[in-house]
Amino acid sequence: MKWPSAPHPQADLADLLPGAVDEGPGPVLGVDANAVPAYLGPGSGHVLLVAWPGTGSTTGLRTLAAQYARRGTQVDILDVSGQHAWARAQQRVQLYEDAASVHRRLYQLAAQVRAERSGPARTVLVESNQTVTSLLRFRHYPDPGGTGLDALTTVLATGRLHGIRVVMACRAVPEPWGHLARDLFSTRLLSAPTPRTWQLVGPPGAPAPQTEPFRVGRMHLVGTGGDGLVQLLRLTDLQAAHLAATPPGAARAPRLRCRLPVRPTATAPAASAFQLPRTQGDRRT
Repeated sequence: MKWPSAPHPQADLADLLPGAVDEGPGPVLGVDANAVPAYLGPGSGHVLLVAWPGTGSTTGLRTLAAQYARRGTQVDILDVSGQHAWARAQQRVQLYEDAASVHRRLYQLAAQVRAERSGPARTVLVESNQTVTSLLRFRHYPDPGGTGLDALTTVLATGRLHGIRVVMACRAVPEPWGHLARDLFSTRLLSAPTPRTWQLVGPPGAPAPQTEPFRVGRMHLVGTGGDGLVQLLRLTDLQAAHLAATPPGAARAPRLRCRLPVRPTATAPAASAFQLPRTQGDRRT
């Protein structure tokens, strides 16, 4: 599949149709080659995003986290690399930023799954290769010889039955999972996949995609969400914080952009709550 014309480097909420964020079956993942929104619906399962740093994985996780929080879902962000400072003051987002707390949280979730206890809908986001590496190396709590990746595997295996969805970003499929990753993650997003990555988590038996010019945020979508190319939706830190704290219907998300506010006049309406000023803290990742 090829783009009929060059898309924007990353899609903004202002590029979507009105109501696309709040009225769809789930969070907006991005847009396809025809600018049609692609969603993570109830049947999309766990999500694996395989991409090298700088290709849009952090932006993708931030955008999904803000949308899940806006929809009332509790969000856990496991991030030892410090990429999600925007989430520290959010009511429905809990941030875990060191190896011990990340592993403790995963073991708590694994214990909940083993006990077959269901709870409120929860999304767990695992950020960056640093966090994934710590899941393999940290062995102190609570089982000698066990790793955080073992606990995460337990959550992935049956967590959806108890209201838990995992969205994980890494630069390569963790070695212990191998072909098992295709079964653990119903939806996979692959940025310029290597032959090994395509063999492990691409469509079974499908030929590897041809080499295409690199574009930040462009991913191969594989799984229950459909197969094809998707341009990830982009939110800055400031936009994500605002969206996560604003309930659906309070303001129209498609007007969310970083721009200078417009001074209201006698004939023009006041600036939307989603017309936010640009800040130096916002950066593209």
